[in-house]
Amino acid sequence: MKQRTWTRGLLALLAVLALLAGACSSKKSTSSSTTTASSSGTTAAGSGAKVRITSQDFNEQKTLAQVYGQYLKAQGFDVTIQRPIGTRKQIFAAIKGGTADLVPDYGGSAATELDKTGKPSPDQAKTEARLAAALKGSGMAASAAAPAQDINALTALTTWAQQNSVTTISDLKKVQDKVTIGGAPECANRPDCLQGYEGPVYGLKFKGFKAVSYGPPLVAGLKANTIQVAQYQTTAPEIASGEIVVLKDDKGLQGADPVVPIFSSKVSSPALIKALDTLSAKLTDADLAAWNKATDIDKSEPVDVAKKWLQDKGLI
Repeated sequence: MKQRTWTRGLLALLAVLALLAGACSSKKSTSSSTTTASSSGTTAAGSGAKVRITSQDFNEQKTLAQVYGQYLKAQGFDVTIQRPIGTRKQIFAAIKGGTADLVPDYGGSAATELDKTGKPSPDQAKTEARLAAALKGSGMAASAAAPAQDINALTALTTWAQQNSVTTISDLKKVQDKVTIGGAPECANRPDCLQGYEGPVYGLKFKGFKAVSYGPPLVAGLKANTIQVAQYQTTAPEIASGEIVVLKDDKGLQGADPVVPIFSSKVSSPALIKALDTLSAKLTDADLAAWNKATDIDKSEPVDVAKKWLQDKGLI
């Protein structure tokens, strides 16, 4: 009887322990499920949709790619930031060909690449409308443009401009036979670059054109006097420092050029467009200039500049 009583007690004890273990297991399972749901909640916007981001090969573009890429990743998209591609023409070919999905571009320049007959406008709304029309049937689309603009600008060393009494682009007429213009390779075939300066807008006849990698190498060329003017950008840090000066576009060749994400229609979704619009609305001209100083002058990496800006803005 004792043995039997002891066995019955043991069985009862084991039953209680089994119930307790089951309860603990149930709580653990519930906790795990909650953690997964919470993690899923942080990525719900993008839901893991893949987006491959590319850019042109200069620091402002590389920083923009990092800013958009890091933000989209924080919004739940599966982001890959690819190596930069040389020209806008090559980038659009990559997006159409399915090897890239998105580029943070500039509205006016993109419209000029896609629409060879249209005329640039300083009006941002007209520029956006021109870009939208140019994108129709291309397999690409654009979200809203940012307030930030990086407008193409013909620049020269401040000392050279003063020595030659050049303050406007038209002033180059008197020294054109001594002037070599430098610009990115695609400048030679663009109506808002060499074709515009030598075409009916300004009618200049430069000594020559020299293809130069975009960014600080243009300023290096000006300093070395291998070029005398350079097609650069209004957000260049060397402008703020006084090293170079923008020649006034007195005949209105250049149009508005706001930052605008352009992407493959295949990856377009309400979630992506909402995320892009939210971020784009935060960008300013001052941000672009500050990034360029950080990368071109202070030698910070675009990935770090982007991360700090996003954190400072509370976006990641």
